[in-house]
Amino acid sequence: MLTQLPEHFQTDFADNWEHLVQQKESRLENKVRRVTVNGKERTFSQLGKSKMRLITTRNGKTVASDTPMAKRWLRPKGYDEVTFIDQFDSIALGELPAPESEHVVSHAYAAKRTMDEVIIAGLEGTAYIGEDGTTAVDLGNSQKVAVDYVASGAAANSGLTLAKLTRAKYILDKNEVETEGRYFVHSAQQLSDLLVNVVEVKSSDFSNVKALVDGVVNRFLGFEFVMTELLTLTTATDVRTCIAYQKDGIALGVGQDKTVKIDIRSDLNHTIQIRTVLMIGAARLEEERVVLVYTDESP
Repeated sequence: MLTQLPEHFQTDFADNWEHLVQQKESRLENKVRRVTVNGKERTFSQLGKSKMRLITTRNGKTVASDTPMAKRWLRPKGYDEVTFIDQFDSIALGELPAPESEHVVSHAYAAKRTMDEVIIAGLEGTAYIGEDGTTAVDLGNSQKVAVDYVASGAAANSGLTLAKLTRAKYILDKNEVETEGRYFVHSAQQLSDLLVNVVEVKSSDFSNVKALVDGVVNRFLGFEFVMTELLTLTTATDVRTCIAYQKDGIALGVGQDKTVKIDIRSDLNHTIQIRTVLMIGAARLEEERVVLVYTDESP
C-alpha cells in the first residue's frame, strides 16, 4: 500500500474567471428621454399651459397672451474605473489567464449601474432652472406618498400597498400626465409586499391586468414595474424611496458614451492599464411627472 501517495494528490485549479452575482445591465436607460450633450451643460426650453380668450366684441382690439415659459439645466459629469495588471501577473497566475477581457466586461457592468444611479438621483434630487441654472427646485410634498400613507384608518409605516400605488397613479392623473410611458421603480422587497399582501393583484377583479408573470409583477395600474436594488435606502429608518414617473419627466444627457482604453504604462513598470470612462448626467424636467413613494423595509 502506497501510504504517502495522498501527499501527491493534485488540486484542479481554475483556468478561467467568473463574475459574481450583480446587476449587469441598465434597467432605466431605455425608459427615459435620452439626449446628447455637446458642451459642459445643456438647456431645455419649455412652454407652459396657455389659455384662450373669450371674444366679446366685433372688430375688437387684438390682445396678445403671455405664455408661461421655463428653462431647465442638465450638467453631465465624468465617471471612470481603472484597473492595473502588472507585467508579471500573467506569469505568476500560471494556467489562469490575466483577467484583461474580464475586467473590460466588469467595467461595462459598472457603467450600466452608474447610468441607473445617475437617473435615480436625477428623478429624486434637485433640479435647476432659471436664466443661469442656479435656482434649485425640489419635489414638493404634493408629489410624495408618505411611508405611513393609508387611504383610510390610522396611519402606520408600511411597505408597498395598493393604497400607495393608487395614490401615485392619482397624482399623475391629476397632473394630466400621459398614461403611455409610466414606470414604477422598486426593489425586491416591494415586489414581495405585493405578492404576499395585496390580494387584489391576484383577484379575478383585475383579470384585465397581467399582474403575475412567472412570479414577477410587470404591469399594474398603468405602470410598468422595474426592479433594482440601486434605489435610495435610508438605513437609519429602513425606508426605501420608490419612484413612479413618466419617461418625459427625466432626461439622461450623454456627453461621452462608455469608452474603454487599454494602455501600457511605461511610468508604472509597463503595467497594463484598463480604463473605462463615461460622461453622463440626468435632470428632472417636470416635477408633475415624478412621484416618490416611501416604503418600509424593516424586518
